[in-house]
Amino acid sequence: MKTLVKLGVLIAMVAVSACEDDVIQPGEKGWKMHAWKIPYYNAVIRSYDSEIVLEWNEALGLAIENKMPTSAEAKIFAMVSLAIHDALNNIIPKYELYATGNIAENAEGLTKWNVSEIADAAVAQAAHDALVALFPPSKVNADNLLVECLSKIEDGELKARGIAIGIDAAAAVLTKRQGDPPMTFSAYSQGTDPGTHQANYMPFAVANPPLWPANAVYGANLGSFTPFGIASAGQFRPGPPNALTSAAYTKDYNEVKVLGCAVCPDRTEEQTEIGNFWKGNTSGPMNTIARLLAVQRHLNGWETARLLALTQMAQADANIASFEAKYYYNYWLPITAIRAGDTDGNDDTHGDAAWAPAVAPPPTPDYPSTPATAGGASAEIFRQFFGTDRRSFTIENLPGIKRKYTSFSEFSVENSLARIYLGSHFRNSVTEGEKQGRKIGKYIIQNNLKEVVAFL
Repeated sequence: MKTLVKLGVLIAMVAVSACEDDVIQPGEKGWKMHAWKIPYYNAVIRSYDSEIVLEWNEALGLAIENKMPTSAEAKIFAMVSLAIHDALNNIIPKYELYATGNIAENAEGLTKWNVSEIADAAVAQAAHDALVALFPPSKVNADNLLVECLSKIEDGELKARGIAIGIDAAAAVLTKRQGDPPMTFSAYSQGTDPGTHQANYMPFAVANPPLWPANAVYGANLGSFTPFGIASAGQFRPGPPNALTSAAYTKDYNEVKVLGCAVCPDRTEEQTEIGNFWKGNTSGPMNTIARLLAVQRHLNGWETARLLALTQMAQADANIASFEAKYYYNYWLPITAIRAGDTDGNDDTHGDAAWAPAVAPPPTPDYPSTPATAGGASAEIFRQFFGTDRRSFTIENLPGIKRKYTSFSEFSVENSLARIYLGSHFRNSVTEGEKQGRKIGKYIIQNNLKEVVAFL
């Protein structure tokens, strides 16, 4: 009898619990889902392929890659990718949102067979609106692609709902970031003491105003930006750079002096290729890798949008965080250091007043290296997302030149080393930058765009 009573109480408790959980509210107000429908909607999400997400992502890359400073490019990549992510998750909230709540959308009536009508429209409209607003020169191509994408969707309620969701998603992301100040060049002078960044280091650069004004730096205010995913710009600031009299500094100095010059007999052909392969902005290659992985791993549309958004959030925050540290330390670049090597207080560094790097260095202080931080951040996103460091992939970052990697760590390290071979950063700058990036990537994926508990 006692056993029967205990069993009855247990059944009652389960029944009460089931009633309490019968309605799940994973998003903001207005979005409701009955618990028993969760497996069904998961199946709907899995049925939606990544084709339209990848198509707009590729269009985004073609529109902006290497057409502006790296920080500006990273911000646009992040905002457009987040607009796409939010658009899909305003249809069915599989993952947390960046800028929008599930205001009034209702997934009733969505099936494996019709979800693409609303989802394709939402993705296309969100990507179009965000891209055109952020980079007006893309308008003609973006308009044409939007017309092409929408023309393939049957006219009806789902298409109209999708367009409205896309408009709202893009607008919400743009509104959330509207307080960001412009990223520009600004006058700069912190003195001429050894170890201090000096803005007049490249004669051929200051001869090309207004793109690169004399005695100016770029993005000195970037550390004041609100990050996309980390708590603050200085959250993962590395420790101070090497002292000029240290053995570590001497080693780094001599390394970049013989491997990063315009004509370096000691630099191997492969090192030269690595430098050239990675010398552009980092957001584009990271985007390419994420897209390749999405195809390779057969991710659905929701998963692909999340991977791309996390990747570019990491890129944007890597720029914000590394620039915050750059202007905190104001450490000199190799070109300044090597030209002033005889007056830096270190008897083991020998100056060369005519030394020039393989490529023009960025108009920013050296430490830490932004490309290294950005590479480390996305590599960590990939490791965390796929649960392993071991993934093989091949990318073509230069016409006709492909490089194959067997792990995310491998490409991240190579991207960092490229900065030495280009003569733009000391080894300590890239090493500490990559460490900073890994911390940024890990924090972002563990604290942003997480899977909604009700859908696990």
